[in-house]
Amino acid sequence: RVSPDLLAFLAWGLDPLPGAVLNVVVVTGLAVLGAGSHALPGRIRRPIVAGALAVVLMSMIEPFLRPRLLDFGLVDLARWLYIDHGLNPLAALLIFAIGAAIAAVGPGVRSTARRQLEAADPGPRRLFWWVVALAAIGFLYTLPVIAGSFLSQVLVLVGLYVLLGLGLNIVVGFAGLLDLGYVAFYAVGAYFTALLTSPTSSLGLGLNFWVALPIVVVGAATVGLLIGAPVLRLRGDYLAIVTLGFGEIARLLFLSEALQPWFGGVRGILGIPPMIGTTGSYTLPIIGEVSGPAATYYPLIGFCALAAYFTWRLKYSRTGRAWNSMREDEDVAQATGVNIVNHKLLAFALGASVGCLGGAVYVTHLESVFPGAFNIFVSITALAVVIVGGMGSIPGVILGALALVGLPELLREFAEFRLLVYGAVLVAMMLLRPEGFLPDRARRRELHEGEDEEDRNPENPEATATAAPSQA
Repeated sequence: RVSPDLLAFLAWGLDPLPGAVLNVVVVTGLAVLGAGSHALPGRIRRPIVAGALAVVLMSMIEPFLRPRLLDFGLVDLARWLYIDHGLNPLAALLIFAIGAAIAAVGPGVRSTARRQLEAADPGPRRLFWWVVALAAIGFLYTLPVIAGSFLSQVLVLVGLYVLLGLGLNIVVGFAGLLDLGYVAFYAVGAYFTALLTSPTSSLGLGLNFWVALPIVVVGAATVGLLIGAPVLRLRGDYLAIVTLGFGEIARLLFLSEALQPWFGGVRGILGIPPMIGTTGSYTLPIIGEVSGPAATYYPLIGFCALAAYFTWRLKYSRTGRAWNSMREDEDVAQATGVNIVNHKLLAFALGASVGCLGGAVYVTHLESVFPGAFNIFVSITALAVVIVGGMGSIPGVILGALALVGLPELLREFAEFRLLVYGAVLVAMMLLRPEGFLPDRARRRELHEGEDEEDRNPENPEATATAAPSQA
């Protein structure tokens, strides 16, 4: 159902019929502008598009940015940026100019900086990366204070999908095994943690979270092996269908009345203690006492960093190279000596070990677990994060989670259109940028290896045509 506020917004504050006519005019105008923009050179088109996107983004985050500016005493800035419920025209013009300027000079500055960094001595280069790392750590450390309670909750949700995306990236991005039932590992991590830590669970052990976590990881890896063993001979669509079935089986098992004495059925498991302390709050240097979503945010960032480092080392290890060969051609990989069975099982086990961390953090954040939270939409979202960010790319997973999980949470008024947005984004990405936002280099080469030289250099086809015979 469409809320009255959303209907008024879509109708530009007018009655439905005039609003619909105005929408048709606006969409037609935008379509004409979009089509006409392709006639412009890229160096002109990119700044215009970037400036327009910057204005749209600043308009969309107004319900969250304005209160934070007021909380920090920046009343004059808030009044200058926003009037009523929209951007001040002067502020919009300035934001457009800044976005356009960054898009215009950004590529040149970035390429120059990259060349200078590559030409620098190892000592200064290492110092530069240390400075960047410390700045990133400082930003992430103070982010909950800057963002506030609601945005901290959004960051927690993004972090959970970063963990899921990193784990699924091992299975799909590295090994090339299409898994549509990854929610099973998420649920296993959640329920194993609940059983071991909650005093009211069927086991009643009441273990500390950090004591229970290694047991949960080993248990999830074992489940990954059990799921991976029956599907060793399957590939492509058949593998996707079977893993989808496993995901639904896991949800129905946790929901079933037969296993209700163990997992609680529809009533779930309650009384799960937080990760740190007994009250869910603790004290950090400089920040002071943290509670609520921020108390989950800091351990979650640590898990995400650990998982990113773990998957990065896997990617460039001998195992990662074996997975890469499997993804490109499984028969050739087996002919060259890669043990397909062992590497498939290892991919499922390690992917499950990373994904279960998300479930473990999730239940300690809510202090309860219910089977309804582990539906197929979780698997679809995690797979969309990997695809949109870039299969096989670790930074791409982070960017994909921010784009597909964080942004919809900031636009809750449009929550009923989430599936529509996912579908539109995936279609657009497959058509315009099939390798993802931040693709892996090898993946990009695989997707574009069939391009001819004229497609690679469309501005000078004659030079390409004359160069080919000379090279031959």
